Amino acid sequence: MSPLGITVLMLVAFTGFGYLAARKLAIVASLQPEIRWDHPGLRLKEVLVNGLLQSRMVRGEWKPGLMHAVIFLGFMALLVRKLQLIAIGYDESVVIPGLVGGLFAAFKDGIELAVLAACGYALYRRFVLKPRRLEQNREAVLILSLIIAIMITDIAFDGFRFALHSAGDPGITHERSFAFLGGALASGLATLPAPALLSGYQFFYWTQLLVVFSFLVILPTGEHFHIVTALPALFFRRGRPANVVPTVDLERAMAEEGEAQMRVGAHTARDLTWKEGLDAFTCTECGRCKDACPTFLTGKPLSLKWVNDSLKQHLLEQRGALISGTNDEALPPLVPGVIREETLWACTTCGYCEAACPIELEHLPKFYRLRQHRVMMDGEFPRELRGIFDAYEVQSNPWGLAADTRGDWAIAAGVPVLRSAEEARELDYLFYVGSAESFDLRGQKIAAAFASILKAAGVKFAILGARETSTGECVRRTGNEMLFQQLAATLVATLSEFGIRRIVTCDPHAFNTLKNEYPEFGGHYEVIHHTQLIARLVTEGRIRLRPDFERVIYHEPCYLGRHNGEFEAPRAIIRRLTKDVPLEFELNREKAMCCGAGGGRMWMEESIGKRINIARVEQALPRSPMIIATACPYCTVMMSDGTKALEKETEIATRDIAELVAAAMVAPSALTPSEARLSEPKLPGTTRSSLASAATA
Repeated sequence: MSPLGITVLMLVAFTGFGYLAARKLAIVASLQPEIRWDHPGLRLKEVLVNGLLQSRMVRGEWKPGLMHAVIFLGFMALLVRKLQLIAIGYDESVVIPGLVGGLFAAFKDGIELAVLAACGYALYRRFVLKPRRLEQNREAVLILSLIIAIMITDIAFDGFRFALHSAGDPGITHERSFAFLGGALASGLATLPAPALLSGYQFFYWTQLLVVFSFLVILPTGEHFHIVTALPALFFRRGRPANVVPTVDLERAMAEEGEAQMRVGAHTARDLTWKEGLDAFTCTECGRCKDACPTFLTGKPLSLKWVNDSLKQHLLEQRGALISGTNDEALPPLVPGVIREETLWACTTCGYCEAACPIELEHLPKFYRLRQHRVMMDGEFPRELRGIFDAYEVQSNPWGLAADTRGDWAIAAGVPVLRSAEEARELDYLFYVGSAESFDLRGQKIAAAFASILKAAGVKFAILGARETSTGECVRRTGNEMLFQQLAATLVATLSEFGIRRIVTCDPHAFNTLKNEYPEFGGHYEVIHHTQLIARLVTEGRIRLRPDFERVIYHEPCYLGRHNGEFEAPRAIIRRLTKDVPLEFELNREKAMCCGAGGGRMWMEESIGKRINIARVEQALPRSPMIIATACPYCTVMMSDGTKALEKETEIATRDIAELVAAAMVAPSALTPSEARLSEPKLPGTTRSSLASAATA
C-alpha cells in the first residue's frame, strides 16, 4: 500500500467535503437567530431514539423504515471498518486484535449482507413497486449504487486479503476464521497465483476507498447531505405539535414602521430562521409527508418535500446576497416567486407532514409567517377571505350575522346564559359554543345535543350568549394576526370579567386556541373538549348509554387528534354506543387525513384537484359505514357535504359524537340486564385519555 497515496486521497476528500459543506452551512448561519438548545438532555434522547436507533423511521412504515434503518446503522457500524482500511494504507498488517477483532469481522460481514439486501429492496421499490410518494431521482439511484459498490468491494478486498496474507499472518488468519463472507471468497480464490491475488487485493482496496471518499465529497452537493445534518436537525427540533401560530409583536412592529423597518411575518429568504434553512438542506425526500397530506392526495401543488426542495434551490441561488448581508431589496419575495400563491393557501394546517417526517422537519410556522406577511403587509390573499375578515371584525363571526343573536339558539334548548361573576363561581364549566354552533343550523343541533348531555349528567354549566365572541382561530391561521389579537383581547376581557377558569367546547379549533394560544394573551384556563368530558361522565356512571348504532366509523379532527394528542376519548364513547366493533378509516389516528376545513380552507373555494372532503368520504366507502361520527362542527359539515356530493347521504349519516350520545342516553332503569352490563362504567382510567385525565385532575 502507499502511505503517501492514502494521505493525499484523504486530504483531497476532506478538503472537498469541508468546502462544499461549509458553503451550505454558511447560508444556514446567515439566517435569522432562534434559540433551539434548551432542554439538552431531552434533545439528546431524541437523537438517540429517533436518530441513532431509527425508531420513528421504523414506526411510521415498517418495511421502508427497516430498509432505511439497516442502511443507516450499517453506515454507522462500518465507519470502524473504514478507519481500519485507512490504517491498512499505512501498515498492511493492521487488524483489530483478539476476540473483539474476530467478532467485529463476523458482525461486519453480517451488516454488509443486510445492507446489500436493503439496497436491493430500495431499488425494487423505486423501479417495481413505484409508490406514489417516491419521485424519479437520479441521485438516489447513484447513492444506492455507491453503497452497493462499497459493500461489494469490501467483501472482495477481504477475500483477496485473506487469500494473500492469512497463511503468513496469525492476526489476519484469526480474522478470516470469523469473516464468513470474506473467508468463503478467499477459499474460492486460493488457487489464483500470487501476482493475481496481489493485483486483486490492491484493486479492490483503492477502488473501495475511491468510492468511499467520492461518496463523502458528493454528500454536500445534494439531498443526501441529510446523512450529515439529520442528527443535528433532530437535536434542534421543536419537539411538540405546531398547534401555536408564531406571535407578531404588533407594538414593536408599529414602532418600527416610522423607521421604515417594519417586518411582519416572512417576506424574503432573510426572514427564514436558521432552523428552517437547516430543514431545507436536511429533507431526505422520502415522501412520507405525502402519505396522508390532504393537498397532495387531492392533486394540489403542495407537499412538505416540494416546499423544502424549492427553498433549498432558492437559498443556493441567493447564497451570495444572504452571506454578504445585501439589502432585502436585492432578494426576491418568497411568495409568489419561490412558493406559489396556490401552494401557500392550499395548506389546511392539519400538521400531518410534520407528524410523519422521520426527522421532525417543520412546516407550519413558516407557512403561518408567510401568510402573515401576505395579509398584513402585501394585502394579497384569496378574495373570499376579504369578506370573512370584514365579518369577523364587525360581528365576530364568519357569516357576518348579528352578534347579539349569538345565543338565540339556546332559548329553545333551555340552555342557561351566564349573567354575573357570582353565577360563574357556581359553574362546573363554561360551555364555549363558538361561531359554528351559534350561527350554523347544523352546528346548533350539536350544541343542543351536548347541552342535553350536560343536563342529564347534572353538570352545572352556562354559556355567554351574546357576550361570547370568536376566539379568532381562523383569522390567525389565515395570516391576519392583528385581527386575531383584537378578538383575543376582547374574549379574554369578557372571560376575566366573569372570572372563568374552566371551559368545555365542542370545537377542536377553539379548544386548541383557548388551551395553547390564549395563555400568551393573559387567558389561563382549564380547557376540555366535549368528547373528553363525555368520556369521563360515562366512566363515572353519570350518564348511561344504550348501544343503538351499527357500522360507525370515526373521522379524526386534526386539532383534537394530531395537534393535541386526544385519540382515545372519542373512540371510548363510540365503543359504548355501538352493537358491533367500531370501524376505522385506513388513514386513522396520527395518520388521519384532514376533512379540508382547517387553516381557513372552510371559507375558500377549492378549485384545484379533487375536493378534500369528497376524497375523505370516499376513503370511508370500502368499510360500508352507516354513520360517520365526528367530534368537530366543521368536520360534520365537510363530511355531510361529501356524502351529498357522492349521493350517499341517504345511506350514510354524519353525526357529531354528542348527537349520538344524546340519542342513546337512557335512564338506568330503562336498560335491559344485558344492556346494563354493556353500559357498566369501567374502572377509572380505562377509557380516559391522558388529556382527559389532566383536565379532570
